[in-house]
Amino acid sequence: MYISVMICDDLEEERAALARMVRQYCQRCALELRLDVASSGEELLDRWTLGQWDLVFLDIFMDGMTGVETARSLRQRGEECALVFATTSQEHGMEGFDLQVMDYLLKPFDQGQLDRTMDWFVQQTADRLRLLRVDMEGEELTIRVGDIDYVEMYRHTAAIHAGGRVYGLRRTMDALEDELKDSRFFRCHRSYLVNLDRVQALQQRDFEMENGQRVPISLKSFGEARRRLQEWMLAKNWGR
Repeated sequence: MYISVMICDDLEEERAALARMVRQYCQRCALELRLDVASSGEELLDRWTLGQWDLVFLDIFMDGMTGVETARSLRQRGEECALVFATTSQEHGMEGFDLQVMDYLLKPFDQGQLDRTMDWFVQQTADRLRLLRVDMEGEELTIRVGDIDYVEMYRHTAAIHAGGRVYGLRRTMDALEDELKDSRFFRCHRSYLVNLDRVQALQQRDFEMENGQRVPISLKSFGEARRRLQEWMLAKNWGR
């Protein structure tokens, strides 16, 4: 599993301490980590792109933008990452509820408290953070399962479309579907496996993906495809 974390705190010593705890947790749990830090909410937002971070730690009381203001700006931009407030006070509980904050870490906190927060985060996002290993021209790469848009069988190769790139994998569709074992993926055609989380709409007899591409649905699978998409959208919106 791979996670991307941002720590935003205006105090360098506290940024460093939290970064050290996060690294220790990931090393102990064999998680691949990309860690970024920012000294203000303004700096975080300047560096932000949608989906860049899985988990963001925000100090509430910072000079300039507060952690609450930063979190609100992220949500207004459509960011769905997990948020954790690191703070000296729990008086912002209502704002945290509105902003779908995952947890509060009351300063000063220790490794054990951080570990419990990280355990909860990993348990809730394990499926999205899983990695699929592929071989590209002799180089072994990893793709985050949640980043896959769809898979297309081409002769004896599975073409995995993810993040604007196409990865070739020598595997049958049946074997790949069994390996993924993920409720987001639906076999909509003998040669296509689609990630319902990446579907924008149903157009005629195609799935229209968020990136504008279309994935065909077989006539036999159309009724089931419509039902599965409706159920997935309902569950996804309910979860929010």
